[in-house]
Amino acid sequence: MFSKDQIASLTGADRDNAIRDLMTKYGVSEPTAAMATSLFITIASALPEDQAQEEFQRAVTQMATQGEPWAQEFIQATFNEQLRGLRATYQRALTTGQDPAARLMREHGLPAAAAAELVTLLKNETGVATTKPADERNRQEPPTGRPYLADITCPSGTVKVTVDPRAPLPTATVRTDDKTGPAADAVRRSTVSLNGDRLTVTVPETGGTGGVTQIINSRGRTTVFQSAGVVYGNITGMTIDGNGNMTVGGFSGGIASSPIEVLVTLPAASGVTVKSHNAHLEVDGPLAALRMDTHNGHVRAGVVGRAKIDGHNGNYAFEAIQDSVDIDSHNGHTTIGSYSGSNARVTTHNGTLNLAATPRATGPITARTHNGQITLRGVRGRQDLDVRTSTHNGSVHKI
Repeated sequence: MFSKDQIASLTGADRDNAIRDLMTKYGVSEPTAAMATSLFITIASALPEDQAQEEFQRAVTQMATQGEPWAQEFIQATFNEQLRGLRATYQRALTTGQDPAARLMREHGLPAAAAAELVTLLKNETGVATTKPADERNRQEPPTGRPYLADITCPSGTVKVTVDPRAPLPTATVRTDDKTGPAADAVRRSTVSLNGDRLTVTVPETGGTGGVTQIINSRGRTTVFQSAGVVYGNITGMTIDGNGNMTVGGFSGGIASSPIEVLVTLPAASGVTVKSHNAHLEVDGPLAALRMDTHNGHVRAGVVGRAKIDGHNGNYAFEAIQDSVDIDSHNGHTTIGSYSGSNARVTTHNGTLNLAATPRATGPITARTHNGQITLRGVRGRQDLDVRTSTHNGSVHKI
C-alpha cells in the first residue's frame, strides 16, 4: 500500500485515495477500507517494508478471530478476490483441455489435495471439502473462506499442522511408513471428517504404548529419558547405570520403528485442539488458537494467538504469543520468544521458564516452578504488567 518513506510524506488526499482503491479492488465498505488503511499505515510506520505486509496480515487475522466485523469483512473480501483468480485459472484449464487440478497446482502453488478439493468446489460451487462415506453425504456442507477448527485425537506419534493462507479448505492425512503392525492398523482405522467449520481427525490406540519415559531426580537435578519408538509387548527389565544411562532389556513383543503422523493443512485464522497421550505437536504458520491435552508430548509452534496446554512431561516452545497463554506441566521447559498478550500463566514442577514480553504486553504474568530457573525479559520497570514469580530450587531473573 505504502512504503515507510512514502508514509513520512503522506497527505490526507493520499490516504483517501488508498481507501477508495481498497473499496474498488475488494468491494469492501468505506469503514472497513478506512480501518484497514489506518492499521497498515500504523504498522508500516514502525516496521521495515519487508515486514509490514506480513504483520498487517497477522493483525487483521487476529482481529477477525476476536470478532471485529471490519476485519472479518476484509478477510472475506480478500478471500473472494483470491477465489476469482483461482476460478479464472480453472476456467482456462477447461477451455484448453488441461487438467484443472494440475494447472491450479502449477500456477498457484496449491498442494495436490487442496487443488483436487478446489476443483470439486468450483464444479458444484458448493463447499465439498472431502470425499465422504455414503452415510455422511447428507451432512451440512462446510462454508469456505473462513477459519476452521481442527479437532485431533492422536494417542501417539506426531501431529504436524501447516497454516496456508492459500488453502481454501482444510485437509488431513494420517500415515505411517509401516505396512503391517500396530501403527499400520491404527492408520487404517483412523477417521477424517469435515462438518461445518470443524475438521475432526481420530486416530485409535495402537497395540502398545507410545514410548517409555523415565524421570530421575538426583541431588536436585532432573533428567528425563524417552524412547524413540512405540513399544508393544512386555518389558521385564530396566537398568540405570552410575552415569544415569538407561537400558531397557528382557522384553517380549517388538518395536514399531515408524511412528504415526497426522498431517493437517488449515486456512488462515484457524485453530487446533489436540488430545493425546504421547504425541508431539508441530505448527508451521500463524495459528489463532492452540489447545493441547497431553501426558508426554512436546509442542513447537510459531505465532499463536491464544495457547492453552495441560501436560505432564514435555517441552513447549513458541516463537510468539499474541493474546494469552495458560500452561500447566509437571516436567518440562517452556520458552516464549515474544509475548504480546494480556494474560500469561505458566506453571511447572521441574523445568525452566523463559518469556520475553514486548511493549504491547499488558496485565498479569504468572510464572511458577519448583525446580528450575525463571527468566522474564522486557518486564523490569513495567507498571502495566503484574508480574508474579516463585521457585523453590532455582533463580528468578527479571530483565
